[in-house]
Amino acid sequence: MTHETESVLQQVAAERDRQDQKWGGPAHDDRHTTADMVQLIEDYAGWARTMAGMQSFDKAKRRLVQVAALAVAAAEIIERAEKRNLLPSRSA
Repeated sequence: MTHETESVLQQVAAERDRQDQKWGGPAHDDRHTTADMVQLIEDYAGWARTMAGMQSFDKAKRRLVQVAALAVAAAEIIERAEKRNLLPSRSA
């Protein structure tokens, strides 16, 4: 793993902590559907694209870190639902 990767992953972890502190963690997150989370991710990614297009790379990077943290939150929601057997079973 490169130094840059480690640095960015640390930033994503810090952003997840910030989100949890602001919104209340799993108790808040689990009220959202996967579709809700994907919409948020798309919105933040769009803002990152806009910022990059404006040559505002610091703001684009900030949004991308938020995108990554939101993707982690979405995966965590699914993980918790799987552990509690709350997801519909797949038919073969």
